[in-house]
Amino acid sequence: MATLLNGQQKLEEFLQAVEDWKSSKYLAEVEAPEEASIALNADSDTIKSWTAETCNMYAFKLYAYAEYVETVKAKEKNTLEWAESSIWFIIGSIMNQYGGQYSKWQEKYYSAIKENPLAAEILKIKNHAEARVRTLEGKNSRVIKMAEILTNMARRK
Repeated sequence: MATLLNGQQKLEEFLQAVEDWKSSKYLAEVEAPEEASIALNADSDTIKSWTAETCNMYAFKLYAYAEYVETVKAKEKNTLEWAESSIWFIIGSIMNQYGGQYSKWQEKYYSAIKENPLAAEILKIKNHAEARVRTLEGKNSRVIKMAEILTNMARRK
């Protein structure tokens, strides 16, 4: 007899499948380089004192950090899309039981979720993933711009 999984367990199963696929394709795991925080938090006097070699090294670390940020964002987007499709799978067939013919879909959507504990749990996962994606929006491009500035500084030294 199969055991019923809760929302978090189903999400972890999905994310593990993605990780297994990445491993099978020999995609390197990207980790946040420690030195990136030094470059991100350096004041202008410190940056001006860096040699061309140091600027290039920190630029490289910032590019690596931008890749890490993009990887984290992709994982959160995967979580968000999984949660959204899971909720629709759970409530899609019963949604019309909530509200009248002229009720807004949002009213039916949230009423159906409220009545289903699994859908409610997955909605919480979805909301957290949305918040994390919003937090990461644009961060990658800002970090790349910082790396480009350091690269340009290294050329001028």
